[in-house]
Amino acid sequence: MTSTCDVYEKLVDEEDELLAKIELCEGCQWSLLEYVSRYGEMGRAIGEEIITNIHHIEQDLRTELLHLRLEKGFLAETMKKGESRLPEEEGDMTAAL
Repeated sequence: MTSTCDVYEKLVDEEDELLAKIELCEGCQWSLLEYVSRYGEMGRAIGEEIITNIHHIEQDLRTELLHLRLEKGFLAETMKKGESRLPEEEGDMTAAL
């Protein structure tokens, strides 16, 4: 049986991982901007394409983070109310009776 606290802790770990990935994307973008700018027009086209792709990856990670934080917020409310099990588990318990 998975407790609400266990699930919450897992979400916290996933949030930390997503934040680290977002930070990595930001660092890559800044490094690449600096590097490509040294090449002037020659580096502009390919640099813009690479940076745009990294930006899309970052946006996907941010969307994932948003959904995770929503889930985490709802779970926190469940925990505040003192419910120790996830709602789907309660159904399992009544089925066993």
